[in-house]
Amino acid sequence: MKRNRLCLSVWFIAHFLLATSWTAGLAAERSPFYQGKTLTFIINFAAGGPTDIESRIYAKHLSKHIPGQPAIVVQAMGGGGGLTAANYLGEVAKPDGLTAAYFTGSLFQHQIKDPALRVDIGKFGFITGVQGVTVSYIRSDVPPGIKKPADFVKAQKFRAAGLGISSSKDVRFRLSFDLLGLKYNYVTGYNSSSIARLAVQRNEAQYHDETLPSYRSAVEPQMVNTGMVTPLYYTDLVTPSGEVLVSRDVPELQPFTHYYKEIFGKLPSGIKYEALKAANMSSTNMTRMVLMPPKVPAETITILRQAFDSLAKDHDFIEDAIRTMRFQPRFEVGQAGEALFKKASQTPPEIISFLRQYIDQANR
Repeated sequence: MKRNRLCLSVWFIAHFLLATSWTAGLAAERSPFYQGKTLTFIINFAAGGPTDIESRIYAKHLSKHIPGQPAIVVQAMGGGGGLTAANYLGEVAKPDGLTAAYFTGSLFQHQIKDPALRVDIGKFGFITGVQGVTVSYIRSDVPPGIKKPADFVKAQKFRAAGLGISSSKDVRFRLSFDLLGLKYNYVTGYNSSSIARLAVQRNEAQYHDETLPSYRSAVEPQMVNTGMVTPLYYTDLVTPSGEVLVSRDVPELQPFTHYYKEIFGKLPSGIKYEALKAANMSSTNMTRMVLMPPKVPAETITILRQAFDSLAKDHDFIEDAIRTMRFQPRFEVGQAGEALFKKASQTPPEIISFLRQYIDQANR
C-alpha cells in the first residue's frame, strides 16, 4: 500500500515537473524576440547633426511599438561622407536583428556607384524610408528681380551654393537648372547648408536649397519673411511608376515638375529628367532610410516594419517630431516602400552612366 502511494507520488511529481518544463518552454517560445534585448541604431553622420537629432526622437518613441519593448541606443559613426557606417553595416555588423541603421544619402551613393561604397545597399534589409522634400530659394535682388517663383527662369547669371560635386543636393539642383535652361555659376564645397545659407545672406552666392527643418526654422523667418529671398519650388516626390506627388508639408509651393509644366506648358523629358527622377526617388522619397544588415532574420524586418507603421500614427511621436524637427515625418512603408527601395536601388545602367559622367563634368 505504502509502495503504491510512493509510486503514485513519484508519478505526480514527474508529470508536474514535465508539465512545468513544457509550460516554461512554451512561454519562452512565445516571448517576444526583442524582450530584454538592446537594439542599436547606427547613424552615418556625426552626433549633433539632423540625422542624429531625428534618430533620437525615433529611439525615444519606437520601443513601445516593438513587442518586448527593447532598449534602443543610437551610435554615431560619421566619416567618408556617410559611407563608413554603410560599409560597417554591410561588412561588420552581425545579422542578428540587434543592429539597424538610420542613414542619410546612402541610396544615392549606391545609385551612382560611388567607389568608396564597398557594399550593395540593395541587399540590405529594408525597413522604411523617410520622405524629406528640399525647398529651393534665391535672392530676390538677382537681376532682373525675383519677386515670385515664375521670375526664376528670367534670372540672369547667379551663383549657386552646393555641398559637393557628388552630393545628391548638388546633382539635383544642377539637373533642374539645366532643364530650365538657366545660366549660373556653380560654387561648391560648403561644409554644411548652414554655411551655404550664410553665403547667400552675405550675397557671396545667391541660390541654395534646404530640407524642411532648416527651411522652416531658419530660411523662412530670417530670409523669406524679410524679403531677402524668394522660395521657388521643392524637389519631386516620385512613385515607382514615375508619378509626381504633391507634398502636404509645403502647400504654398509646387514640386519642380509641376513648376516646369506651369512655365513651359509641357512636362520635362529626356535623359536629364530621367536622371533627376531617379535621384529624387533616392534622395527625396528616401532622404533617410532605416535598414538592417544583409541576411538578417525576416522576423526582425517584419517586426520593425510594423513598429514604424504604428509609430507613424503615434500622436506623442508626431507632436515631438513637429516640435523638434519642424515637420511631420512621412514614412515609405509596406509594399509601396519596398517597391520604391527596389526601384531606386536597381537604377538602369544608362542612368547610372549618365549620372557618373554628369558628376565628372563638374570637375572640369
